[in-house]
Amino acid sequence: MKTVLFHGPSGSGKDTQVDLLVKKYEFENIGTGAMFRAMYKEGDIEAFKAYQYWSKGQFVPDELTYSMLQKWVKRFDSEKHWAFVSVVRSLGQIELFDNLLESCERSLDHFVHFTLSEEMAIERMSLRKICPYCDTTYHQKYKLEKVEGYCDKCGTKLIQREDDQPDKMRIRLKEYNDSIAQILKVYRERGVLIEIDASPTIEEINQELIQKMGL
Repeated sequence: MKTVLFHGPSGSGKDTQVDLLVKKYEFENIGTGAMFRAMYKEGDIEAFKAYQYWSKGQFVPDELTYSMLQKWVKRFDSEKHWAFVSVVRSLGQIELFDNLLESCERSLDHFVHFTLSEEMAIERMSLRKICPYCDTTYHQKYKLEKVEGYCDKCGTKLIQREDDQPDKMRIRLKEYNDSIAQILKVYRERGVLIEIDASPTIEEINQELIQKMGL
């Protein structure tokens, strides 16, 4: 079974591609956003600590995040492909992620990085809407909701995030590019890096992804 880590700037469509892999190849989608929300609702003590950060849009400290991930991954089928989404955001998290996989008796097959120009990322984000309850994303061009303005999954009214405005997007993209360069270097040296141009259509990207992953 494959173990794949997906990463890319906002607007690159990584979540959309992982959703397609879930549908086509029964991947398990493992991300920290769903983890934080679910464990918080369940009353997990560590999740209450994490809430003090993610509820304000701040990064949860590495040790706390990975302590929660150690518990979270036990909920997923070990006989299926695993897709981790953006769980390595700094050099320090690489070792933590390695330790997590080792404890699950898995090894990383691919680090998939979606690349996108600043101009296209900003254009895409300006048309994006998000469900504030379940984090499902919608797009005026690529993924319309069934009932305008409301989430297909939970019915919550959709919003546009404040940091999806062009000036704030430029700041986020600079921060992203500064942090991702060193991470890519490590995974390139390990021979597991796959880089995908995220500018074509969803279908074209998916075809290239499937081919490069050997599915």
